[in-house]
Amino acid sequence: MSLLVRRSRGIRVTAAVAVAGGLVAAGIGGAAPASAASNSFIAAPNGMVGVPETITVKAPSAVGQVVTIGLQLGPASQTLQTTIGSNGFGSVTWTPTGAGAWSINGLGAIASAGATSTTVVPMPTYTVLLAQNQLQQGVTNNLLGAVVAPIGTLAPTGSLSLAIANGGGIVSAPLSGQFGGNIATATLPWNPGFSGAAPIQATYAPASGGQLASISAISQPNITTAVPTVALRWPETLYVGTSTVLQALLGQGIPDGSVAFLMDGAGISASIPTVNGVASFQWTPPTSGVHTLGVSFSGAKNVSGSSFQSINILQARTADNITVNPPTQPVWTVAQPIVMLAGASVTLVGTSTSGTPVLFSEQGPCAIAGAVLTALSAGQCQVTAITPGNATLTPGSETYTITVQNPPRKKKS
Repeated sequence: MSLLVRRSRGIRVTAAVAVAGGLVAAGIGGAAPASAASNSFIAAPNGMVGVPETITVKAPSAVGQVVTIGLQLGPASQTLQTTIGSNGFGSVTWTPTGAGAWSINGLGAIASAGATSTTVVPMPTYTVLLAQNQLQQGVTNNLLGAVVAPIGTLAPTGSLSLAIANGGGIVSAPLSGQFGGNIATATLPWNPGFSGAAPIQATYAPASGGQLASISAISQPNITTAVPTVALRWPETLYVGTSTVLQALLGQGIPDGSVAFLMDGAGISASIPTVNGVASFQWTPPTSGVHTLGVSFSGAKNVSGSSFQSINILQARTADNITVNPPTQPVWTVAQPIVMLAGASVTLVGTSTSGTPVLFSEQGPCAIAGAVLTALSAGQCQVTAITPGNATLTPGSETYTITVQNPPRKKKS
């Protein structure tokens, strides 16, 4: 998901991040652009790893020129270029790849625009374990783990570990597959040496500080000595309206054939061929409550079988709730316009029910640098706050209207 919001004058797209727990309240990551009164500035928002944002440059003296911006985080550095338009503004999209305090400088023709800094926070994640409802003792059973970055364009990197819940570890594997742009997967092979129910879960260990660790819900497959003809694999937690993947896995030595998925005895898929013993079906649960998922298999030489599992489908995920509470203003509400004077600034502080960071973007005659919103000139700004949410809450979004007024004229004495 992109936080890019295009200004009607075509000059900037900015985003900022306000983190619960004092990061923004401490004013980390930049100050107001030297602002309405300044001839030149760089406005760079606070951000989040993997979420595209825009760096904005005001440099009227460089109209029509291609200019260069330098970015640095410790030993890592890069340069970006943009063209300054006839209105004196230019912008360039940047996707942070590392968490920390980045320094951003105007180079060459825009050295006079100065420097700014931006604080980039790690991407929250959540982990999903897809385990078969039936596993065979004494042979290798492949389970599947997935790590989700709820927004942004970068898939998590690192490894997944499978373990008995509150017990010993089983196996660890690198994230080597990908599902879409922001979900990474790992195959978790397990040769259980016992039979019976096994509460298991997967834990994500990030490769760097760019993502946050997470742990899956507990799955409880049944381990038997018998060879299952077909087993059902699904995420432990299902929600109405949230698309998921159902899979059928054939037992060891069972030749490929075709499967059909069922819910409460009624078909929910067409016939799907298995490939190397696996068939997948994208499905969105339609109703909540306790239901029976099933898969029916038909193969060569009259080999057939089925597997059924009672599941509890939860109500639809709700959107993460956002509260914006700048220290110098009342709590913002969508229904009530907010008024600022041109040249004034306010620190954006946002919190969310999920506890994940709140990201801000703006459109109109305002700029966000770090966590500071500055009103540049009279008009209306739209400030949008979003949050990544988590495994139980979808990303939240609220848009606020800021009316920017010119300061009252001083009376002549």
